[in-house]
Amino acid sequence: MATRNTNTNSITGYTEAFYNAYTAGYEHVLQERKPQYQGLVREERIEGENESYDFLGTIELTEKQSRFEDIPIEDVTHNRRWIAPKWFRKGIFVDKEDDIALHTDPTSDYIQALAKGVIRRENITITDSFFNNVDGGKNPGTDTYVLEDALYITATSAAGRTLAHDVLSNFLSGGTSTGLTIEKLILARQALEELYNDPDDMFFIALAPKQMSDLLREAETQSIDTAIIRSLVAGVVNEYMGFRFIKTNRIVIGSSNDVDGDTNVFELPTWTKEGMLFARHESPIFNVDWLPRPQIWQISARVGMAAIRMDEDKIIKIECV
Repeated sequence: MATRNTNTNSITGYTEAFYNAYTAGYEHVLQERKPQYQGLVREERIEGENESYDFLGTIELTEKQSRFEDIPIEDVTHNRRWIAPKWFRKGIFVDKEDDIALHTDPTSDYIQALAKGVIRRENITITDSFFNNVDGGKNPGTDTYVLEDALYITATSAAGRTLAHDVLSNFLSGGTSTGLTIEKLILARQALEELYNDPDDMFFIALAPKQMSDLLREAETQSIDTAIIRSLVAGVVNEYMGFRFIKTNRIVIGSSNDVDGDTNVFELPTWTKEGMLFARHESPIFNVDWLPRPQIWQISARVGMAAIRMDEDKIIKIECV
């Protein structure tokens, strides 16, 4: 019998699971119950090798100044972004002799495990896409949309979208380096609202467990009501100050990756629902096939998916130490 120090995935999971009497369905280790970003990003389906998504620029009406004047005509900006799915797949074998000997059918459990693997891949795909460049233009790659990694100062399309780890109340850097604080949440909300996002909308922020601890420590030291923060840390609630929090271990501290290139920071994406697009090529396909030559069952899953940023005015990056 193998000795392990913690729960982990293992290629011997099938035999270990069933020979250890998991008769009602064995424990799925390190599995996630549902997509973390479900309902928090725009979701579409991809047809073909890639898909384009068009959207219009802002249209402002002009006040009439005199009788019989010509109606003003404006050439509206059309933007196009492209998304192409990446394919992910996995197959596993199920030995029929083990199935018979144990008087139980593991097939449904294995399909559930594969389904949860698809969910994990979806979470990873979205988490890794917030700050990536996006193909744009009439054809894929003609243009490139970039989230400017510079300090947010004013609500202009050419400005940066980053709140520094040592951000001051006027958005400049030069203060004290901190983790996630109430002040940074206030500034992130202010920036998103200045970028003409609806203040009545829910804003979202993905973060590592450490940032939840940062908020709790600040609440304890600054006489802030800690009840709601403790509930956040415990997972009882996931909303605070108009933000919904998504905890993920996918966000890790980098190496000299702050806006100045000299400090190790966590980079937290803060966004609105329309700011991100997740697209799946088709619903995940699960197959159970009998392979006559080896006389075993093969259970497999495959899915194509990708995520892109749809609007740089709907994303803010928060740096935390």
